[in-house]
Amino acid sequence: MRIVIIGAGIIGAALADRLARDSGTAGVTLVEQDRPGAGTSGASFAWLNANDPGDPAYHAFRVAALRTWRRLAAGFGDPGWFRVTGNTAWAVADRAKAELTDRVERLSDLGYAASLITEARLRDLEPAVRPAPGAVIAHYPDEGYVHGADAVAALVGRARGNGARLITGTPATRLTQRGDRVTGVRLGTGEDLGADLTICAAGRRSPALLATAGLGLPLVDAEAPGSDAPGLTATTGPAPGLINGVVHSPGIDVRPAPGRGLMLEAGDLDAATDLGTPPSELDARAAELLARARALIPALTARIEEVRRCVRPLPADGRPLIGRHAPGLYTAVTHSGMTLGPHLADLIAADLHEDEPSLAPYRPDRR
Repeated sequence: MRIVIIGAGIIGAALADRLARDSGTAGVTLVEQDRPGAGTSGASFAWLNANDPGDPAYHAFRVAALRTWRRLAAGFGDPGWFRVTGNTAWAVADRAKAELTDRVERLSDLGYAASLITEARLRDLEPAVRPAPGAVIAHYPDEGYVHGADAVAALVGRARGNGARLITGTPATRLTQRGDRVTGVRLGTGEDLGADLTICAAGRRSPALLATAGLGLPLVDAEAPGSDAPGLTATTGPAPGLINGVVHSPGIDVRPAPGRGLMLEAGDLDAATDLGTPPSELDARAAELLARARALIPALTARIEEVRRCVRPLPADGRPLIGRHAPGLYTAVTHSGMTLGPHLADLIAADLHEDEPSLAPYRPDRR
């Protein structure tokens, strides 16, 4: 089976890596309009977790995804782009304290590693941070992070080593069809790529591509003013040894970044960012992120080196959109792609041969 995958973010890269090793695949071609990992996967905070107990079935799905990451990373020999460092989070306001305590209890009841810890234990884990007095502090030891662009590069590199073809620098402008069957894609160069199966893993750009075949996809509109899809991350210069794992505090989230810097994010600044936010305002928000980080980590002297607008593909109901969309067409689009990507790649590889039961709740045509 000849397969064309559109999009070389974490989903497309993991699929190319997995399918290039499948003996039933005659050839895999991965198409990326920029360079692998240059979009959402490279800008994402990329926190690996199953930290929401609200839907036990989806929680279990994410726990399985964390196990898949460990297996995948082991195949690359303990790469620096994958780290299980633990995550610490705390709350100060009374309502937030109660919510965090409840979250830890519910996650523990599901068998997930979660506990409340003392401020002394937090100092052992993250000596450089200074939480507000009286905080309720939680620790999740099995969580971690991925350096998205580096992980994508490794997956694409292995896929190419197994015979996959990579096309970059040109978009897929439309799906090609014969009758109601999708037969491949047309590139921006005018070239048509034929395929027995086309996989749309184009993230937030998927609706536009699918629309060329008269198909819809229930994603939050990233272009709408005030959309929740765009967010903001910023990366500092080198700050070695200041942060060991993922840290979620009121007002600022922090984790190590490539080059020994720190990656910064904040929920309220995310919510205030859309595609219309001008560069000057992005820079001002990055400065605010840095000020908050320095308040949390007094020893931090590094400056902001990069500000990224991260545009996430947000399914309308928050759950993955995975499955056959039309004859010859398969869709693989989700939020939390960094957590779910390799696990979805394994499940999709199985689903191409026989319906995979664990993907049944996530079909793109669900109502």
